[in-house]
Amino acid sequence: MIRLLRLLPVLAVSALLASCGPPTHPINPPNASIQQLDVLPDGRWKLQIRLENFSDKTVHYATLKASLRVSGLAAADLALNPDMDIPGENADIVETTLNAGADVQKAFLADAKESSGAPYELKGTINIPAAGKDFKFEHKSRLSPVPGIPNQYR
Repeated sequence: MIRLLRLLPVLAVSALLASCGPPTHPINPPNASIQQLDVLPDGRWKLQIRLENFSDKTVHYATLKASLRVSGLAAADLALNPDMDIPGENADIVETTLNAGADVQKAFLADAKESSGAPYELKGTINIPAAGKDFKFEHKSRLSPVPGIPNQYR
């Protein structure tokens, strides 16, 4: 009887833990960067934006809102609705086209000719409905011409 009384708390705790369900994993903050920039024949820019999922499970990406600065100049405000699921520890691409001002285009092309490439900054928020919030992100990097492919930068 004493053994049974000692075992009773262990059984009660085990039953409570079993009823809680599987543990939930936190969603790690996502990131966005430019995968590729193409200068189209009409002067517009086609951007391939890489959305990165650093979580270990599939996450739904609802919206991306960001400001893009190129060569130190404000190039565009982006508002995209990728509406896509990205598997854990993976990335996917969303595309958009924009009209960059003449001063931005000129500065970008001049900087892209330099060995260090043209600097850019993408800063904003990515909405993840499962987390119930917008995650802030900021990515700074450089774009350089793709060898042998005119008007394409990575």
